[in-house]
Amino acid sequence: MYCNNCGNRMDDPQEYCDKCGTRAGQRGYGGSPPQQMISIREKSTGIAVLLSFFWAGLGQLYVGKIGRGLAMMVGFFLIVFFGVFSTITGLLSLNIDGAVGSVVLFGVLHVVLWVWNIFDAYNQANEYNDALRTSGRRPW
Repeated sequence: MYCNNCGNRMDDPQEYCDKCGTRAGQRGYGGSPPQQMISIREKSTGIAVLLSFFWAGLGQLYVGKIGRGLAMMVGFFLIVFFGVFSTITGLLSLNIDGAVGSVVLFGVLHVVLWVWNIFDAYNQANEYNDALRTSGRRPW
């Protein structure tokens, strides 16, 4: 038996040509088009966590959740902005208790959002990779 594509001699039980890889009985260019393999790389959970550690929302942007990442960035900015603003106004009005309360309140909100942002980036990267492994396509 000979390969229909390149003419290479093949053994009878052989299913694919050793020389060109064409399946026995098929033509490389005249028959069905060759299958193309497209590989999509998984997202690293470590990179997602590291990006979110340094800047809230970057890990979400890295895994492709653009809206979620931008919302995290805006929320993080607003908490920092209002925390600094309320602390400064408390200090300028000589309301030390109010300034300390603002630092504590917005500091806690800041840390909670920051930690949640890191865990969310990790979970989003895992969700992306799981969907990619099961379907072979990007999930979003």
